Amino acid sequence: MKILIMGSEGFVGQNLVHGLSKNHDIFRSDQIDSNEKNYFKCDITNFNSVEKIVKDVDAVIHLTAHSLVSSLDGSITNAQVNILGLLNLLEACRKNSIPKVIFTSASSLIGEPSSFQVNEKHDPKPKTAYGITKLTSEHYLRLYNELYNLDYTVFRFFNIYGPFQKNGLIPSIYKKIQNNEPITIFGKGDQIRDYVYIEDILSFFEKSAVSKVGNGTILNMGTGIGTTILDIVKTMSQILKIEPKIEFQDARPGEIGNFVSDTTLLKETFDLIPNTSVEAGLRKTISWLKENSV
Repeated sequence: MKILIMGSEGFVGQNLVHGLSKNHDIFRSDQIDSNEKNYFKCDITNFNSVEKIVKDVDAVIHLTAHSLVSSLDGSITNAQVNILGLLNLLEACRKNSIPKVIFTSASSLIGEPSSFQVNEKHDPKPKTAYGITKLTSEHYLRLYNELYNLDYTVFRFFNIYGPFQKNGLIPSIYKKIQNNEPITIFGKGDQIRDYVYIEDILSFFEKSAVSKVGNGTILNMGTGIGTTILDIVKTMSQILKIEPKIEFQDARPGEIGNFVSDTTLLKETFDLIPNTSVEAGLRKTISWLKENSV
């Protein structure tokens, strides 16, 4: 099967390329320069650039995104990349009869959760420009399905971590523990999040790409298990056998409440949910970070 991965050089993209290339013909695209086989440089905000590469494939996995952190003082660029970029892709898929788009959304579009376990029907009220772009994108995917029969599956990511991730919470904590630097924790460190090991998601993307499973559906990509930030720090320090230096500061204003994924729909659809424990996932991640001197 021919699968195009947009945003292939990012953290999630590199894992998908590595995992899916074992059984499929993978075509890659991102904004960096590369001479590697089946790689195409693309400006997602330019329709002509997108249309040149979105052709003759069976499915497109769309990972290209302007990040949440970058959106805090760059909402215009955020919308250009995340919304107009997606529209360029959808139009290219429509014109070139690409049958399927798999899109990565984000649990942060929920905003303030009304329950600890959050399902896909929870009323979304994003608190960031990034969250708004993800919610808007979900509606555009639905619209293109209704108007043009373009199949789609949306995976709403919770806290994905693992090999190839060089920035973010886990790599940051790792570097600070290794360098004996203080780790800043806001509040008591009891903020609960749902951490998903990256390799667990590969089978969902593959099954979605090669079949109609999950078509026209928005699905939480989580474990349903909550872990505090303080527990993440303590587990990593135990694995590294280094006592961490922790500096507690006042809780940040606007911090969203604790919530985890309701995985009921994911289980019903794929008969599977991500199941790598946080400790096992962190051990594999730390091993990769050490081997790659991150």
